[in-house]
Amino acid sequence: MLLAVNGPLDLESTLDGGQAFRWERGPANGWWLGPMGNNLVRLRLVDRDGSPLLEAESAPAPIDSMEPALRRYLALDIDLGPVRRALGRDAVLAQAISAAPALRLLRQDPWECLAGFILSAQCHIPRIKRNVEALARAAGQPVTAWGRTAYSFPGPEAVAALGEARLRELGLGFRAPNLVAAARALVEGRVDLEALRSRPYLEARDVLLTLSGVGPKIADCVLAFSLDQMEAFPVDRWVMRSLQRLYLGEGRIAAEKAASWARDRFGPHAAYAQQLLFHLERAHALETRPIPGSRAMRANRDAERAIA
Repeated sequence: MLLAVNGPLDLESTLDGGQAFRWERGPANGWWLGPMGNNLVRLRLVDRDGSPLLEAESAPAPIDSMEPALRRYLALDIDLGPVRRALGRDAVLAQAISAAPALRLLRQDPWECLAGFILSAQCHIPRIKRNVEALARAAGQPVTAWGRTAYSFPGPEAVAALGEARLRELGLGFRAPNLVAAARALVEGRVDLEALRSRPYLEARDVLLTLSGVGPKIADCVLAFSLDQMEAFPVDRWVMRSLQRLYLGEGRIAAEKAASWARDRFGPHAAYAQQLLFHLERAHALETRPIPGSRAMRANRDAERAIA
C-alpha cells in the first residue's frame, strides 16, 4: 500500500534515533522492519512523480487494517511546519532542522515505551535493543514474514508473570526488579498510562516518577515519545553534551536544571527540540570520535584485536 505523507518524514532519524528500539533496516531496497502489536510491518519511502509516498506492508494483518494505527504511530496527523518555523528562530535549532528536516516524534504504545526506557538505564542503544529483544523473545508471540521472524512486545501481565529472576536470566541485570515493579503497578491499576495523555505535563510526570526505576529522564521520554506531552525534555548524556556545547558552556549543571532551562526556552515544542539536539550531537560525535555501538567503534575494536 502507498500512503500519502502530509509533510516530511525521514524513517532513519525517526525510527532509529533513540525513540524506539525495535526497528531494523532491511537487507535491501530501503525497507525498515519492525513489530507493531501482533504484526510485522515494513516501511520505505518511495518517490512517485516527485511526491514522497510511504510504502507499507504488514503481516499477518492486511495493511489496510493497519493504516490507522500506522498513521498514529508515525504521528502523521501532526503538521510539522509550524513547529519547525517556531524552533527555527533559534539559530542552533535552525542548524539542527537543516540536518534532520524530516525527523518526527513517534506516538508509541505507552507500556512498550516505558518498558524500553526502563531497560535503557546505563546502556547504549545497541545494548538497549538487545535487552528489548530478549524480553520480547521470552514472552511475546512470534510472527514471520519476508523471511524474518519477530516477536510481539509482551504486555505488563506477561512481564509481571516472568518475575525478576527470569528477567535477570535474560541479562536485564539491575533493571529487572524495576521492570517487574512497573508492570505490577499497571496490572494492579495503580498507574494508568493512557490517562496521563490528558493530564498537565508536570502532573503526568509526577505519576511516572512514582514508579521504581523511573527518574526524570525516563519519565520525560515516555511522555514525549508515547503520550503527546510536548513540554517534556529528556536529558541524557547526548543532550547534555549538546546543551553544554551549544548553549550553556562546559561548566557542571544538573540534568534537572538543564531540562528546566530547555522547557523555558523551547516551550510547547521542547520534545521536538530535544530530538533535534540528540540527533545533532550524535552526528557531531560520529564526525569527531567513535560512539558506543557504532561502526567506527567496532572497526577500532577489531583493529585493536588484530594488532594484539
